[in-house]
Amino acid sequence: MIKHVLLFRRVFAVSLQRQLAHRANLAFDAMMTAVGLASGLLALIAVFSRVETLAGWTLGGMIVLLGTYQFISGMIAAFVTPNLAFFQPKVTNGEIDEVLLKPVSSLFLVSLGTCYPWALVQSLLGLATVAAGVSFVDVALTATGLLAYVLLLLVGLLVGWASRVLLACAAFWAPGAEPSIIYDAFWELGRYPLSIYHSIVQRLLTFVVPVAFISTLPAQALVSGMGPTLFVGSLAASVIYVLLARVAWQRALRRYTSATS
Repeated sequence: MIKHVLLFRRVFAVSLQRQLAHRANLAFDAMMTAVGLASGLLALIAVFSRVETLAGWTLGGMIVLLGTYQFISGMIAAFVTPNLAFFQPKVTNGEIDEVLLKPVSSLFLVSLGTCYPWALVQSLLGLATVAAGVSFVDVALTATGLLAYVLLLLVGLLVGWASRVLLACAAFWAPGAEPSIIYDAFWELGRYPLSIYHSIVQRLLTFVVPVAFISTLPAQALVSGMGPTLFVGSLAASVIYVLLARVAWQRALRRYTSATS
């Protein structure tokens, strides 16, 4: 475990040094992220200029949810997407060979072997948005709610990572498919609370494309509280998704044929 933490720190340091050579990208990414976030906030303000609540959510709660979505999305974009986006060519071109020969977990290297630090700007702006949304929330925040929020952010990160690993593993069974495009489209639905969607879509966004864990549940825990059953169930879901990702990766490797064989 310590070895992987040290390796992760080194990966981040090397990636940051590489990207510092292109500082203009930071300003551009920050501007585009701010524009996207501002458009989302303006859309919420427009909606709540006509209604007081939306599917039981107030303006403050929706701002917290949007900020939470931005935070999780930024973390995934920084550490997971650079490795697992468009994974199918890596399988067909035999780019997994080098990973399998190294004395480190292949799953770690494949999913966290590089990163894009500039994407953390989105996470920082997301946290600022959460803080702004909290100021609009009428309910007094508690230490328990804050702790639950932080833990559920971790759940969202784990589920987001595991779901992308599972998606990447599909390339070993369906080399010609590229399901990440569809997955990313569903991921965008996490900008809004789960309760605004049809019940069938709610199940889809909880169990198939688990965006419910990246914004709705953490924001709910912070602004309105969460029952122990749902909270424990969320923690259990993260464990299940991580285990599924590990098992799927191990089975996927059995189907992998080296480019040199």
